[in-house]
Amino acid sequence: MGDLKVLMFSKKRNVFCDYAEALLKSSFADKEFLSIRGAAGDHLDEELHWYRPEYILSFVSPWIIPKSLLDSAQKAAVNFHPGSPVYPGTGCYNFALYEGAQEYGVTVHHMKETVDSGAIIMTSSFAVSPFESVETLKLKSMNHLLYCFEKIIGLISKGQPLPVSEETWKRKPFTRKEMLELFRIDPARHDLAEVERRIRAAEYPGSPGAFLSVEGRAFYYPYETRRPIVD
Repeated sequence: MGDLKVLMFSKKRNVFCDYAEALLKSSFADKEFLSIRGAAGDHLDEELHWYRPEYILSFVSPWIIPKSLLDSAQKAAVNFHPGSPVYPGTGCYNFALYEGAQEYGVTVHHMKETVDSGAIIMTSSFAVSPFESVETLKLKSMNHLLYCFEKIIGLISKGQPLPVSEETWKRKPFTRKEMLELFRIDPARHDLAEVERRIRAAEYPGSPGAFLSVEGRAFYYPYETRRPIVD
């Protein structure tokens, strides 16, 4: 591939990120790519801009890639977002279940300094079951995300241009603050149906979800302590 270089950011201890990295290794020589993996809270070396890659790929990355790195991409900086254009930002699975979405999906898009706002490259969607949970929605999404990753890697490795989608983002990205507010149950304002919607939208194995807010104190709804299918 000559001087082609790909810089990928992804999560540690995630089987789908393992597969994505394996696809990189099978498509490029060692000198043509650099894979950086980490966990939430890990420091990201912004000096990586010295690598001057043609492409930056963010696949379930624990980091928001800073502008200094995005600007170092010679051709494109691409994010693989586990939500459809209707659900940009944090808590995409949670808001989809809360709103009763009948369709969900994943979005591949160009990265800008503002998360989940760049031009969309491609999407992949699927129907949402009435019995869907955050865990099953995430599992389905990761399978679709890996499918998209394989398509994009194939194009890059062959020197072909990235697709251009006609789809656009439908709203501003959800924030972590908005997601946590979704998890809050106020007995003075929420009826039983609303409480059940919030519990379902927040429930995920190994993580505290919905909580009762009483006089400034949080009382968490019981949750499964087992390890989730997808970390």
